[in-house]
Amino acid sequence: MSGGGEGATLPGGEIVRRIWERDPDLWKPGDAGHAAVIRNRLGWLDVPVTMRERLSELTSLADAVRGAGFADCVLLGMGGSSLCPEVLRTSFGPFAGFPVLHVLDTTDPDAITALERRLQLDRTLFIVASKSGTTLETMSHLAHFWEAVTAAGVTDPGAHFVAVTDPGTPLATTARERRFRRIFENPPDIGGRYSALSFFGLVPAAVIGLDVARLLERAIAMRERCSVGTPAEENPALELGMAMIRHHAAGRDKVTILASPQIGAFSLWAEQLIAESTGKEGKGYIPIGAEPAGRPDVYSDDRLFVALCLGEPCHVVSHVRALTAADRPVVALELADPYDLGGEFFRWEMATAIAAVPLGIDPFDEPNVKESKDNTARVLAGFESAGGFPAPPEPAAAGGGLRVYGGDPAPTAAEALVAFLDGVRPGDYVALMAYVNPTEDHEEALQALRTAIRDRERVATTLGFGPRFLHSTGQLHKGGPNTGMYIQITTQPRSDADIPGQRFSFAVLERAQAEGDLQSLRAHGRRVIRIDIEGGLTSQLECLTRAVRGEDAPTTG
Repeated sequence: MSGGGEGATLPGGEIVRRIWERDPDLWKPGDAGHAAVIRNRLGWLDVPVTMRERLSELTSLADAVRGAGFADCVLLGMGGSSLCPEVLRTSFGPFAGFPVLHVLDTTDPDAITALERRLQLDRTLFIVASKSGTTLETMSHLAHFWEAVTAAGVTDPGAHFVAVTDPGTPLATTARERRFRRIFENPPDIGGRYSALSFFGLVPAAVIGLDVARLLERAIAMRERCSVGTPAEENPALELGMAMIRHHAAGRDKVTILASPQIGAFSLWAEQLIAESTGKEGKGYIPIGAEPAGRPDVYSDDRLFVALCLGEPCHVVSHVRALTAADRPVVALELADPYDLGGEFFRWEMATAIAAVPLGIDPFDEPNVKESKDNTARVLAGFESAGGFPAPPEPAAAGGGLRVYGGDPAPTAAEALVAFLDGVRPGDYVALMAYVNPTEDHEEALQALRTAIRDRERVATTLGFGPRFLHSTGQLHKGGPNTGMYIQITTQPRSDADIPGQRFSFAVLERAQAEGDLQSLRAHGRRVIRIDIEGGLTSQLECLTRAVRGEDAPTTG
């Protein structure tokens, strides 16, 4: 395994002890700069206990929201502020008498306008969640919906908003000035991706009716099992973390997370946790979340599988049984009910911190995330000064509503894509990065393309919707090992939505984010193409999927 000094040979029990002692030298020996970051990012170790002491605040909010008759609740947040609420939303579903939760973590104007049309704004609560209190997407969402609620004739718009942020942020100031219903200031020593069991995860959980006390009980029980006093062989987080370490050393760096359908979104939360924590300095584990299950023979030998089985033993789950029979490495984790997710959040946080030790990297910083943000800002500044975007370069292939930028010239877009995929090398992974409306139909079509790529090349694949993945796997894309092949997919939105106070709209912001991300990938020497799609997105993706499968299909250009 590449990386990390003394951490490569430390026994597991020693790693656990030093984590609980909050020893920054465990990851970056003698590095004062990283030590300052690490010491201010270990609050997740105690937050389940801290939050248990503040349950009354969460219960009070839930009662007030229910009493006010809110029908819907929209979580405005990105990355660590949105993925845990998404796990809870999809794993538990709506509770009778409580608002229905929607998670908005996209700048796609079609998605924003579609959601707005579904809401009764005078019966909708908005949770504005941002650790920094300055997240561009979240602040843009706030500006948009504050104006929308006001325009709907709500006389006290502040009563429709709750803020979750760190103490003293610009969002906290705005929330006080606008008299938000509540402001939850989170413990500041917790990074976004480690914040599931803090106010960032628990405020939306309480609002939609979860038994937060039970969720925290499961987390605290797991925390105790992962403590220093537990024998190493009985520590659940150490077991998972050491499995990741062993298999990474053996060349299996693709941590493939297979979760029961009801808790399937957990794999996306874990994907962010692992990617952003370990994907840096040219190293990292490659988490594979929400990849459709396949036959054992479509997987290369670079995978460790982790199965989360809800309500049944893993050995009776057909695809887990097939993997085991084929001698694929599988770590089996069994959950009695969805509330066990409380324990899983803690297990995976500690396991990831453990797995980072031999890499010699700081699992609590995100050095490359700011690059795409800075590039986006430059693109937006250029748009504002020029009054538009510059003309695109000559495509490598074009026709039939498809244009491919990057890669070798080809007669058609489909052939350009296939030629790009022919460059897959052993140990690579292929990432689909879709700056499109994240509807169920679009996701289904993208998953079909993803599966066709995996089955054709026997290569690990990821799928992310932009700009959400910029706050998730984006760190890995730029800072991790140069084993990724990146396919950016863009399209023209059918509608647009204003951002009050800005000289650009959501359509412009989404395009600028895609362009900024592309620039960052190219600056790091990554293998990347962009496919720009006009017309029916689903049908065009289906054509590309057939081409990847080698099936006869109408030409795509």
